[in-house]
Amino acid sequence: MRSVLAMALVTAILPGWIVRAETVPADAMDPLEIIRRSDDLLRRGESFARLTMVIERPDWTRTVVMDAWTQGASNVLTRVLSPKKEKGVTFLKRGREAWQFVPSIDRTIKIPPSMMLQSWMGSDFTNDDVVRADSIVTDYTHEITDEVTEDGFDYWMITSTPKPGAPVVWGKIVFKIRKQNYVPDRADYFDEDGERIKYYQAFDIRPIEDLEVATRFTMYDLTRPGYQTTLQYDNMSFSPEIRKGTFSLRNLKR
Repeated sequence: MRSVLAMALVTAILPGWIVRAETVPADAMDPLEIIRRSDDLLRRGESFARLTMVIERPDWTRTVVMDAWTQGASNVLTRVLSPKKEKGVTFLKRGREAWQFVPSIDRTIKIPPSMMLQSWMGSDFTNDDVVRADSIVTDYTHEITDEVTEDGFDYWMITSTPKPGAPVVWGKIVFKIRKQNYVPDRADYFDEDGERIKYYQAFDIRPIEDLEVATRFTMYDLTRPGYQTTLQYDNMSFSPEIRKGTFSLRNLKR
């Protein structure tokens, strides 16, 4: 479903997958602390990236190219470069609020709560993946449910369940986090009935500017076979020149 309001996907892209190498105690076994450290790895500092998103369906494929600037977990500005029909569509996230500028109608629109579960341009991401991207620490309780070793890496398997009354859409989320550096390799999302609905997987983790970065990841929709969306970093910087006012409503139209 293509919604001009559903641009919020992109804040899941950058704050969600910039992973920085960090020396941490291997015996830090408290699950909340593990989640907090993992979340901190993903969501600090400034960055710029050019990304390619490939939406795959059983009978078609669609490619979107965009630029994105981030400042911690709170501020994100994303501007679509192609395809031509969406060029100039710009998304701004500040905290848990989000807006989108749509050039075709020359309007800035605030994304309302009713749009949280809508997808962006037919992708496998939703607004909720983005606007509440920082809620995993505060809105869930966490438990280490397994410890595994795969491909030479040791992992914690952490099950996160919502706190009573928390404004979240998932019944639980299961994270697979590397003990070596707290990098999250995978997350599985379950509904309130315990059915696994989707999952994401990180690929091509490599150093860029002395930081460890997942340069490609894919979200899989398990309710619809053959539906998946892949994000690829074409280039990125952790020391970009970010102008004053970049994350302002006025800058949406520039």
